[in-house]
Amino acid sequence: MSIFPKRTIAGNTVTIHWNLTLPAGMEAAICPFVRIGIISPGGHTDMLFEEHVLLLPSTAAPAPAHLQQSGTYQYLNKHTPLVVLAAYLAGQQQREKLIEILTNIQNGRHYYFTWTVPPDAPPGKYNLLSEMHLEGRVKHSGTAAEDFFYVEQLDLSTNAPGEVIIHNPGPEPVPVKLITYAKDDHLRPEALEVFYLAPHNTHTVSSAGKMVFLVYNEERITVPLHSLRQSRPLRNQQYLFLRKEETGIPVTYVLPREGDDAWRLTGLMRDIWEAADGMNTLEALREKDRAMYDEMIKHQLITEIL
Repeated sequence: MSIFPKRTIAGNTVTIHWNLTLPAGMEAAICPFVRIGIISPGGHTDMLFEEHVLLLPSTAAPAPAHLQQSGTYQYLNKHTPLVVLAAYLAGQQQREKLIEILTNIQNGRHYYFTWTVPPDAPPGKYNLLSEMHLEGRVKHSGTAAEDFFYVEQLDLSTNAPGEVIIHNPGPEPVPVKLITYAKDDHLRPEALEVFYLAPHNTHTVSSAGKMVFLVYNEERITVPLHSLRQSRPLRNQQYLFLRKEETGIPVTYVLPREGDDAWRLTGLMRDIWEAADGMNTLEALREKDRAMYDEMIKHQLITEIL
């Protein structure tokens, strides 16, 4: 089995891939009862699949010689996503097990289940339940050691001006990255810190005079700690623009994709537009010229994002 992604947050969706391979040399039809579910850290199980699966013997044995020679296919083509293959290769499996998995990808049946993490789901490690009941015996997943994913949660609070406390309330460590930029240099980070935030632990970050970004959940979530829960200006990403230099003066032309409107930005207005890169704080741009900034907002040259 494989899970995408391995780390998620409450409210997001997880996809589970299950590959059912027919037993080699199977001479009679079998119909096992299959149970696939998700076990929360508290022990509650959400069932995703509880059905009998009919397996016919003709598809388990090698194709007859005359069919092989005629080019007749034994299996329907399986469009297995590359991400599934990558997940198997990335797991902590023995080489022999990997060879078996790769061999079985084409002749197996691929099932896909989705599970939306409840908004109030507790953080922690979620294990997959995989059971195949046949003639009183229970067979479990061959990748049981890797059949889990994490629900992450980080709580952020301010302790003092320019100081943010990051708290991990869950029972599992959370990998995080802190990227720090100087306010006058948005191209090269001034500092980069990657570490695991231990369970029930906190980490204090000072953003005074800096721009600090918290990145976690496999880098899908980026939080600007220097403007926590505040809007940030951003150039309208649906507008076209052209930077030029006219008689030694930098000029930027901005225009929507449709219509006849266009703006020629120079001087302070151009500086505000250039500075609206999604990293600066709202106050940093408004203090340049509040009236001019508000006018650019009015014409949607700049938008505000959280």
